[in-house]
Amino acid sequence: CIEKAWKLGNGILPTYFTYEATAYEERKNEDGTSYITPYGLPGVKVTEFACHVVPPFLEGPARMLSCRSGHRKEKKEMHEAILQSDIYDSKLKMYKTSGSIEHISMEHGRVRAFTPGWLERESIFLHMEYKYLLGLLCSGLTEEYYAAMKDALIPFQAPEVYGRSTLENSSFLASSANPDEKVHGRGFVARLSGSTIEMVSMWIRMFLGDGGFVMKEGRLSFTLAPKLAGWLFDEQGKAAFTLLSGCRVIYRNPERKATFGEGAAKIESIRLYYDAAKTNKREEEVSGDCLDEQQALDL
Repeated sequence: CIEKAWKLGNGILPTYFTYEATAYEERKNEDGTSYITPYGLPGVKVTEFACHVVPPFLEGPARMLSCRSGHRKEKKEMHEAILQSDIYDSKLKMYKTSGSIEHISMEHGRVRAFTPGWLERESIFLHMEYKYLLGLLCSGLTEEYYAAMKDALIPFQAPEVYGRSTLENSSFLASSANPDEKVHGRGFVARLSGSTIEMVSMWIRMFLGDGGFVMKEGRLSFTLAPKLAGWLFDEQGKAAFTLLSGCRVIYRNPERKATFGEGAAKIESIRLYYDAAKTNKREEEVSGDCLDEQQALDL
């Protein structure tokens, strides 16, 4: 079914379909009279439907990237198709909720009633865009993720265009589909939307990768497997984050290599610093990228 949907969407997984009854039979009562439904309408039995693909929305691809394991080649091709589609706002270099829906009928629902590029219609709905970016990262399309995030994440927006602090998410940004050019790229309705937790999920995935706490043969272990681009390391070759609210983790990467892909920087050792007020341990160094059970419990 997924392969068939891909073909119907011309390489972009469709989110919505409509079905038109193209053939039907009139229903009859036992006495041969026409059957009338409780709603006062003639009763029919549809015998054939025609499937119509609604213009592409971002939600289908975003969910497929996150939920369907494997198929990296197909996902990469779909991402490239989206970049060439009307979903991608080439002016803002961001991702709209959908392509143009100007030609579909009002029967498709309230989304058709909004002004293009505003609220739920063809805007940069941040929760959905961030869900798509997270999907790229989870799918192993790490290079594509970093290429997209430098344009799409709010901290990289120009404040004078965004119209508010770039440390603050919005519900949506008016896209370039909006007839008022003055609002293109401006954020509206500040709130703690789903984009907040999607950003946290991206952050964790970037700094921990496929690592974290796991059970192996009944024993706890902890692994660091970051997926960081080289440009995220500072001039001293450091990148840091806070783990479990109170533990500072610093990656030291003097050559500022990416930690994914060909020629990636790999963790050679982990140095642990203990709280002198809580334990007699002071400092410990571990070869490789994994902590054994006792060290994981200490952490």
